[in-house]
Amino acid sequence: MLRILKTLSKFSLKLIVSLLLGAIGLFLILYAGTAIYDFPKSAPFSGQQIYNPYDDVGTQSSKSNFHAHSKAWAGATNGKNTENEVIEAYIEKGYDVACLSNYQKISPYDGQKSITNFPVYEHGYSMKKAHYLAINAKDVVFWDFPLWQSSSHQQTITNKLRANADIVAIAHPKFGGGRTFENMEQLTGYHLIEVLNHYRNSEEYWDRALSVGRLSWIIGNDDIHDIKDPEIFQIWNNIFSAKPEEILLNLKNGKNYATQSFTKQAENKMLSCKKTGENSFEVVLEKPADIDFIGQNGALKQKSTQTDTASYTFTNDDTYIRVVARNQNSALYLNPLVRYDGKSLIMASDLEAQQDNIMTWVWRLSFLLAFATVGYLWIKLIRW
Repeated sequence: MLRILKTLSKFSLKLIVSLLLGAIGLFLILYAGTAIYDFPKSAPFSGQQIYNPYDDVGTQSSKSNFHAHSKAWAGATNGKNTENEVIEAYIEKGYDVACLSNYQKISPYDGQKSITNFPVYEHGYSMKKAHYLAINAKDVVFWDFPLWQSSSHQQTITNKLRANADIVAIAHPKFGGGRTFENMEQLTGYHLIEVLNHYRNSEEYWDRALSVGRLSWIIGNDDIHDIKDPEIFQIWNNIFSAKPEEILLNLKNGKNYATQSFTKQAENKMLSCKKTGENSFEVVLEKPADIDFIGQNGALKQKSTQTDTASYTFTNDDTYIRVVARNQNSALYLNPLVRYDGKSLIMASDLEAQQDNIMTWVWRLSFLLAFATVGYLWIKLIRW
């Protein structure tokens, strides 16, 4: 009996240590898969001309949500309702576009009701919520770095997503500690930042990127996991589009703004945002609101109180200006107008981080060496 107990004890110890070594080996393989990047030099927007993404928008817009979760993966992830129940809840609320964004899974709507729907999924299973939205995705990228992530790790994932999706959005950067200000100042290759999400408002992260010349547009979403959640239908995107095939292109080009309403009703809407001079522009709303003009480093540059029309003139120090219009229970968040050379607008999605080949291979070889060490220890354990 004693011999049997000793044998079982030894077997259990081997099993536990084997599982631990296996987990360590898996993490080592995953982290060996990153590249090390040199990021493009950061500099505030500059130039004698002002770019306005709203110059040529029409009057029609689509009410859109790109971030919502249903039951998926046999209930392993956070989602309380079926796919059709989630989409049809948005249909009943008058949305023009409603998309599911289940973790690592594209879940298209196959119901009978009319809605514009795009293949979207939320990428990432990092402990600190360094997630992305892959919009109009062709395939799912399963690679990720579950624990700590540097900007190079995040750039590696961004590049992989760009190869499989038309639009890449950084999801809820303030939520969970997955993004740092340094990440926002360095990362390239993405199109949108999810500034509004019912878990967090990430304006300061957007401003950190904008202030060093990383231009991307806003997206705002519910990120709902249960249609009974009282915070559903409070955040959405208004995308200027006369027909469904324009929606994603116009979202990609900044012809949109985000709305947050705690009553779930639109208290206001933007009618126009037009340049009135070389360095001046005017915002016109449907109803009066308190209109904030926000610039470099998130500084409040001007406040116009209870008016439906407000103008702003860029000073020599202004690199970008964005507008937030606030009513009693809601706010509209507009995309920034930015300085540029009048020829080419450089987006964050246009910038490329360059791989440092020497440091990349030093990184990878060190992790492969560590993996080999883990393998050696496992073999010694089995032979024990």
